[in-house]
Amino acid sequence: MKQIRVNLVLVGLVVGAAIGLILGWVVYPRQLRIATPKDLHSEYRDKYVVMVAAAYSRDGDLERARIRLDELGTEDVLDATTSQAQRWAAAERSDFDVSVLGELAFALSGRAVEPESVPADLPISTIVSKVNSIVTPYPTVVVLSPVPTIALLNEYVLLEKTVICDEQIRKPMLKVYVIDAVGNPMPGVQLRIDWATGSDMFSTGLHPDIGIGYGDFAIDPQQVYTLQVGSSSDPIYGLTSEPCRMGDSDEFSGSILVKWQREG
Repeated sequence: MKQIRVNLVLVGLVVGAAIGLILGWVVYPRQLRIATPKDLHSEYRDKYVVMVAAAYSRDGDLERARIRLDELGTEDVLDATTSQAQRWAAAERSDFDVSVLGELAFALSGRAVEPESVPADLPISTIVSKVNSIVTPYPTVVVLSPVPTIALLNEYVLLEKTVICDEQIRKPMLKVYVIDAVGNPMPGVQLRIDWATGSDMFSTGLHPDIGIGYGDFAIDPQQVYTLQVGSSSDPIYGLTSEPCRMGDSDEFSGSILVKWQREG
């Protein structure tokens, strides 16, 4: 009698599992898909556009920028980019962000960008956008000239930013070296990296076999990154893998080398 009960329990478990698998895989299958930039929250969509604009400012590849913007599913990328440039200028966001957004908007409209000079002694708060005398569908975004600043203690100065073409590196990497004022490698320096769909932290000193002032991060060739070191208020925008080719070999994604030095 006891053996029969055990057999009934086992049969019930098998039948229940079979029914569950049929329901989960056949009757009510879960719909899976890969997330795309169009799925981003509005805040991250704006950050994505800024990163695309920063990348365009660096490489000048308008077609590549247009393809990246199309990933957002926006009907009119020119209108969306111009609108964001206006909103961010009105909100007094970073001068760099407003500048690259304006540059990309002008490029998308087919017009050349001509930055207007601004006196260095003129307070930023008094600068207002000028309206082009020729009426156009999109208002002009003023590109501000850099305002000289005094380097703060423990600020980091960018010494080098280059592309590494090495076929031995299977996945493109962001390689970072940080040294102090006299050239000694610095371990334990925190680095923040942001991209359209997320952000992360890493630090130097985790690969002592390479160098105590060295840190790295695996990057996606399809993403555009922003990198900030320590307490520096001047991050690097528009970091992205570049295509490389060695001799007659196939094209592959290159890595990025960045070297910083701390002042003071």
